[in-house]
Amino acid sequence: MDAAELTRKILDRRTEEGAPLRIVQAGHPALRRRASAVRDRLEVPLLLELAEAMIVTMRDAPGVGLAAPQIGLPLRFYVIEDSFAEEPGEDEDDDLLERRPLELRALLDPEVELLGEETVFAFEGCLSVEGWHSIVPRSRRVRLRATELLGDGRLREIDEEHVGWTARILQHETDHLAGTLCHDVSVPRSFIEEDYTAHYGDLSEAVRLLGLEGDITRLAPGEVVLQGTSPSAAR
Repeated sequence: MDAAELTRKILDRRTEEGAPLRIVQAGHPALRRRASAVRDRLEVPLLLELAEAMIVTMRDAPGVGLAAPQIGLPLRFYVIEDSFAEEPGEDEDDDLLERRPLELRALLDPEVELLGEETVFAFEGCLSVEGWHSIVPRSRRVRLRATELLGDGRLREIDEEHVGWTARILQHETDHLAGTLCHDVSVPRSFIEEDYTAHYGDLSEAVRLLGLEGDITRLAPGEVVLQGTSPSAAR
C-alpha cells in the first residue's frame, strides 16, 4: 500500500467528517519505524485534508504537537501549536522553560539541528504514552529547516532558529519521525505517573526523592538549564 492509499485509509476510519483520528499507543509498529519523506508523495488536497484531521486530533487530545506516526502513518510530517497565553503572575516554571505562544504550523520533512551547549531539563509527556511523564534533557536552541504547508495549499521553505519550549516541541515531534519516544531519551528513573509531576516542580526534589543520577544532579535548586553539555551527554 503506497503512502496515499494508507493516508486515505486512515482518514476514512473516522466515524464522521471532522472527528479526531485515533492516536496509536506505544507498541504500535508505526511509532518505531523511521518515517519516509512526504514531499511529492501526497497530492496537496490530500495533504491539506490530512493536516486538518491531525489538527483536530491534536486539539482534541489536547496536545501541542502531533506527528504522522502517531496516527499510524510513517511519514515525515507533523502539526504543532501552543496556545499558551502569558498572563501576569503566570507559573514560574513556564518562565524558566521559556514557554511562549506558538502559532499553528504544518511541517513537511523537518530537520532539527541542535545549537549551543545549553541543556534544559523538564518533564515531558506524549500523546502516544498516555498518563506518563519523564524528565527529558533537550537543547535550549535549535535550527529548524522544513517545508511548511500553508492553509491555502502553498508550500514554502523555512530556515529558522527557535529557543525554549518551542525548541522542545520541535525536538519531541522530530524524534517521532525517527521512531523515538521522549521516554526513550529521558533521565533514567524519572518515569512517573503524570499525577505525580506536580510533586517535583523543583527538579532538585526529583533528584532527591527519585534517586536520579548523572548531570541533572548538577542543577542548583530552582534551576533547569545546564551549561556546557549536550542533551545526549546529560542522559
